[in-house]
Amino acid sequence: MKFIKIKLLVIAVIMFAASSAFASLSYNVSVDTSSLNNLDGYLYFQYIPVSAANSTATVSSFVTDGTLAVDSDTSSIVNGSAVTGTLPDNVVFANTNGINDYNHAIHFGTSFNFSLLFSDPAFGGQAGGSSTFSLGLFDASLTPLLNVNDPVNAGTLFTVSLVNDGTATTQIMANEASATPTPIPAAAWLLGSGLMGLAGLRRRGKNQ
Repeated sequence: MKFIKIKLLVIAVIMFAASSAFASLSYNVSVDTSSLNNLDGYLYFQYIPVSAANSTATVSSFVTDGTLAVDSDTSSIVNGSAVTGTLPDNVVFANTNGINDYNHAIHFGTSFNFSLLFSDPAFGGQAGGSSTFSLGLFDASLTPLLNVNDPVNAGTLFTVSLVNDGTATTQIMANEASATPTPIPAAAWLLGSGLMGLAGLRRRGKNQ
């Protein structure tokens, strides 16, 4: 009986370690736009693959104390992009095209926030391949509104790259932005199930 308990615990730990790379695929994104309060501009989202396995990035639960534009002329999906939906509802970005863009006009308040959820990349993707999600803020003439002095990525607030092995890396480019991982603990569920199994065996052993 002790051997079975130890074996189950080892299996649970191995499953936890193997799955941990896939646990942090959800992010809470917050942007302080107090310096842009009462200005008009655009949210510019991109999901760009490079040798990437198929995956999706979903923007949901968008909330702002500013005002999102509601007419069709002020929100758009760039031609050919694999994007569906319109803010403030869910917007889903597939990575099946070279560049997948969505922009939406906004009258800025002091902040906005949303959830960003990545699907696991499809199995068998090229080693090192990834898809990168980014958000930029611009005015109508495409002038950057934040992170204005970056010589390469002016206007971009942050990037999150989903690698084909299921890991993710985050780069914050503007002090006003944060992208905080909120793990979806599939591995924790697996570990918990293993421990519950051990507890059940222990109770059974005592009753025998």
